[in-house]
Parts: sequence; structure tokens; C-alpha cells
Amino acid sequence: MYSISDISRLTGISPYTLRYYEKIGVLPQPDRLEDRKNGVRQYNDQNLRNIRFIHGLKQTGMKLEDIASFVQTGCLLDHDFPDSDVDETLQRRIELLDHHLAQLDVQMQQLLAVKSFAMEKRDFYARMQEGRNQEKN
Repeated sequence: MYSISDISRLTGISPYTLRYYEKIGVLPQPDRLEDRKNGVRQYNDQNLRNIRFIHGLKQTGMKLEDIASFVQTGCLLDHDFPDSDVDETLQRRIELLDHHLAQLDVQMQQLLAVKSFAMEKRDFYARMQEGRNQEKN
């Protein structure tokens, strides 16, 4: 089991942000120690994997409302998940991820273009520097 500070250290997400994500439904509520005054959060390995996945989606530009929509239907692997909702939930998640993957493809193309331009500039400046060094000798 992990505390919120453990999760923060392992993911790089501040405890404040973790609490905020829980509050707005981006992260499911973790289990809590009931014997403590405020019910200290307890995270397990599955929570950690989910937080890392969700954080990855956020880092790649997915909107918080889309992430919340993704997680609010719960885990499809739960045995008590109603069969009638599985197909609809699967379709919604596929559409959401397809849309996000398409956006990532656009971002990757933009990054490759910027990288190519930066490499050209770097080579230009390196040649300029090399020429200046030759002139000095």
C-alpha cells in the first residue's frame, strides 16, 4: 500500500493535484484507513498503474473532462460490471482513445517539423562557428 506522498514521489504528481483529480472525478477515490481521523488515503499497485496512465494521457494533452469520462465508468474487469453497459463503454473508450491518438499523430508531425528546423539551424550555426575558427587560425 502507498500513501499519497508515496504516490506523489513515484509519479511526480503533487498531492494537491492528486486530491484535485479525485475531487473532479479524473481519479477514482482511493481506499482510506478508517481508524485515522481524516481517513488517510491508501493506494495499491493497480491505483498506481491507473494514475500513471491517466497522468500520461494528461501530459499528452488529453482534456481532463475526457479523462474523467474515461474513468467514470469504472473498471471493465470488475466482475460486477453490468454486461449491458460493456459494449457501450468499450465503444466510447475506443472512440476517445482513437481521437486522442489522432491528435498525438498531429503533435508528433509538428514536433518532427520543429526538430528538423532546429537541426538545420544548429548545423548552420556550427558551420558558421567552424568557418570563424578557421579564419582565426
